[in-house]
Amino acid sequence: MGEILICNEAIAAMPYYIEGIGWNVYSLEELCYYIENNTYLLEKDFMTEELCTWIANELKNTRLAEKTRDIMRLDGRLSEFVLAILLECGYCSKNTIKEILRILREMEEKTDFECNKVRADRLMEKEKYLGSIYEYRRLLEAHDAGEQTPQLIGNIWHNLGVAYARLFLFGEAIHCFEKAYTLNQNMESLRELIMAYSCTGDETGIAEVIEKYHVSEEEYARINDEIVLASTGEEVKGFKEHLEELTQSSDSIGKKEKQKAIADIIFYWKEEYRRICRI
Repeated sequence: MGEILICNEAIAAMPYYIEGIGWNVYSLEELCYYIENNTYLLEKDFMTEELCTWIANELKNTRLAEKTRDIMRLDGRLSEFVLAILLECGYCSKNTIKEILRILREMEEKTDFECNKVRADRLMEKEKYLGSIYEYRRLLEAHDAGEQTPQLIGNIWHNLGVAYARLFLFGEAIHCFEKAYTLNQNMESLRELIMAYSCTGDETGIAEVIEKYHVSEEEYARINDEIVLASTGEEVKGFKEHLEELTQSSDSIGKKEKQKAIADIIFYWKEEYRRICRI
């Protein structure tokens, strides 16, 4: 999980596998860690007999297992089920538990479609772009998608486009932003459409969008300024400056050292891209 957890509760010989994100948990503390860090991703299918059996057999906590089973038998809420687990060990503070319950109870008042939208947005915020793409596509293909407003569906297409653009998949992003604008008529979607075309270097595409959607010269100038600003951001600027320093450095730095320094920068950027591509 990337962190060291000090576990006071029993450690399971056999882990409980959380299928949604591919995690194995070995203790009650690890289960609470998962709940705390993935609250928005929890759904009612988290409440399973399988989990109750694991708590009873592997953690030897029959009392908690029966308590969670009782909640399931009485068709209790997910928030009740989660609260029983959180109160069983001292991993989460009172304030953290309060916040987790607030989120779960808020989600329980929403429709399934609204909950899935929140989960997709949360994945985007956490830079889990592949996961968010899957969730946004699932929303667009949902049986009740036709019952939603064009504005909401357009916003989902927009967010899907953003996820693709963050992965440098600008062709897919272009399709999404144009679909978004036809539905939500939001200038932000049109701006992102032009920016995505700009990233591909497709001047013809930009011209067609300007003509098709009647973009004024003033508005295009503002969008172009944003593109210039984005291309001169701190990270990009720092990268260019570092390359210039290496290129203009004295002969005291050998050719191999320069090549290695440049290779290290590129390697860092590749690793960063791989990180945001993980599910």
